[in-house]
Amino acid sequence: MNQSLHPNHHSPEPGFALRQTLYKGWAALAKPVYRVLPIASPEVISGNQALAEGIAELAKQGIRRPVVITDTAFVGLPVFQRLLDTMNEARLDYSVFSDIVPDPDFSIIERGIEHCRNHDFDGVIAIGGGSSIDATKVINPCARHNIDPRRVPGMLKLRKRGHYFMAIPTTAGTGSEATAAAVITDELTHQKKVVISLTVVPELAVLDPSLMMGLPPGITAATGMDALTHAMESYLSRYATPKTDALNLESMARIFDHLPRAFHDGANDEEARRQMAIASHNAGVAFTRTSVGWVHAIAHQLGAFYGVPHGLANAMVLPHVLAFYLPFAQPRMAQMARHIGLKGSTDADLALALVDAVHNLCAQLQIQPLLTMVKEEDISQITRNVINEAYRSPYPVPGYFRSYGELEAFIRGMMVAR
Repeated sequence: MNQSLHPNHHSPEPGFALRQTLYKGWAALAKPVYRVLPIASPEVISGNQALAEGIAELAKQGIRRPVVITDTAFVGLPVFQRLLDTMNEARLDYSVFSDIVPDPDFSIIERGIEHCRNHDFDGVIAIGGGSSIDATKVINPCARHNIDPRRVPGMLKLRKRGHYFMAIPTTAGTGSEATAAAVITDELTHQKKVVISLTVVPELAVLDPSLMMGLPPGITAATGMDALTHAMESYLSRYATPKTDALNLESMARIFDHLPRAFHDGANDEEARRQMAIASHNAGVAFTRTSVGWVHAIAHQLGAFYGVPHGLANAMVLPHVLAFYLPFAQPRMAQMARHIGLKGSTDADLALALVDAVHNLCAQLQIQPLLTMVKEEDISQITRNVINEAYRSPYPVPGYFRSYGELEAFIRGMMVAR
């Protein structure tokens, strides 16, 4: 039987219980602060002409020497040439930094900072997936203000704003163009470091579904499940508000309706791409206010230890964590189920139906939510890293593990068939 469905069979550890009590106190103190933080949302331009409109807005803002920040693969795609052609027409004196790789580390960030300084830049354009946008969030202010990027991970340590920042996501998943967070890998420890700052949110987000039409099905699936994870963890957060609830419920409905379409016929279904871009963006706006939870904490370790791409890691972990939440968040999970059109006579039935729906969505997207890559000898360290991340962030989750042993058993439960 899957141990992830039974959260209470390990007795508490005294030191662990004390730490959890202290964390809950800190999370409670942080709740009213999160609700009033002046987190800006970017201006949004959307539609299949959004790219040209975004460059026009950039020129209108007086930007003349932007640096385009993107990944090593994206520069070879036709859609990237579209961006360059549009900037040439606007007579922008741009430069391209294309060294970003998945899960970029600080050495790449440092090269990007040097590139921006050498170009005497006055703005940045991030185009690509979440890694490109996250990297730009750190490169931009650090280059403008001569800040060491290795000193900015943590809560509100980066307080200075960079130059004008336009983000153009080419996947519908991370929502990075709307968030106040960036994830950078420390190449020395191989751990992911989170930068949370009110100053890194882009001024402009360009949501152009035509840029996403060529996205392969596997990446479409993983990034789409990333967006669903954001919406679901945000909705189940103890920091949720009526505004974030509305954004998250609509994002969930859009994803269940349109992600299978984008996966199966994404090269032709522009409406599915557009709806997924909106869902991803709105979930990003929401979880910036509410934070996330256990899914992200565990998924980050799958990336750090085994190189599992973040969206895929979230997809693999999400149904198991939802099952863990059944004793803690049944009414909220039932409301999520109702909004995506599931049926059930009780909250308990609906909550179970939600878990099944996520499993079924994974099956439609050819994602197997089994953590077969996890090695037994790594579980103890993974468990401690998960707790460290969740308790420092804070992650205001609806339910808690009572011991390290319980979380270890939960991880083992994700390694076997449902």
